[in-house]
Amino acid sequence: MAAAANDKNYINYSKYPIDQFEHDDDGRYNSLLQDSIKQMNRDGFVSLPSFLLPEAVDALTSYILKLEEDGVGFYSTESHNVFLDTDVESGVSPLHPRRVQLNSSKLIINASELLLSKEAPNLDELFMSQRSILDFISSVMQTKLYPSTDPYGKFYANIFREGDGLNYHFDRSEYSISLILQPSEEGGEFQFLPNSRAIIEGWDEMILNVDDIAEAVAAHSLELKRPNLAAGDLYLFRGQNSLHRVSEITKGKRINIILTFNTEEGVCLNQYTLKKFFGIE
Repeated sequence: MAAAANDKNYINYSKYPIDQFEHDDDGRYNSLLQDSIKQMNRDGFVSLPSFLLPEAVDALTSYILKLEEDGVGFYSTESHNVFLDTDVESGVSPLHPRRVQLNSSKLIINASELLLSKEAPNLDELFMSQRSILDFISSVMQTKLYPSTDPYGKFYANIFREGDGLNYHFDRSEYSISLILQPSEEGGEFQFLPNSRAIIEGWDEMILNVDDIAEAVAAHSLELKRPNLAAGDLYLFRGQNSLHRVSEITKGKRINIILTFNTEEGVCLNQYTLKKFFGIE
């Protein structure tokens, strides 16, 4: 199957032949798929370095920075708990993970804003409605996935400036894809604990120091992951089950795009998440 005309200059099909999902004559698609499934089962995370071609990275980065320059986006500085909800039982300790409020900050440009210009790369067409991508990620996750239909959160751009970061949390969406467009020069490290939700839910007190967290989960045979991500990399992530964060940016800007998928059709973000991270009342 040939690459669609609108994505041929964006996806590195020579390295990642996901367009061969219907006719895998040379076996390269199946080899990629099996390697990815193994990594997902082990870590809840799959990294595909240089998935985007350099011209794609440049086009998307330039467009997003222009939107930032024009004042588009919502600068989120709200506090939140690790579960991104307000479901707290009475009598729970102030140090309980559902009680502890963590600070995050970043500029978010939502899906409706990213689609403002017809001149811009259409992320709906490039990624959300591409059969090759949907088939590949569904196969890797070993479940049928549907693109989020949330008008704001189905995909969005994050811009982390110096001093920004995304504190510990579990995603509301079951699965996400992140496209790294520009790593920060210093800081901005993506860190996660695979399949850690049940463990964190059992804590009486939230641990905040990254080294202390790593030590606390070691008894459960979990290891804190710190993948090295570069411009053009794509990663698939089960963020609903893995505690994760982006550490504080200390130099430069970190820019990425998040694409969200769920196991049910028509899933939208809850009001808590829309207000906290998108400024939507």
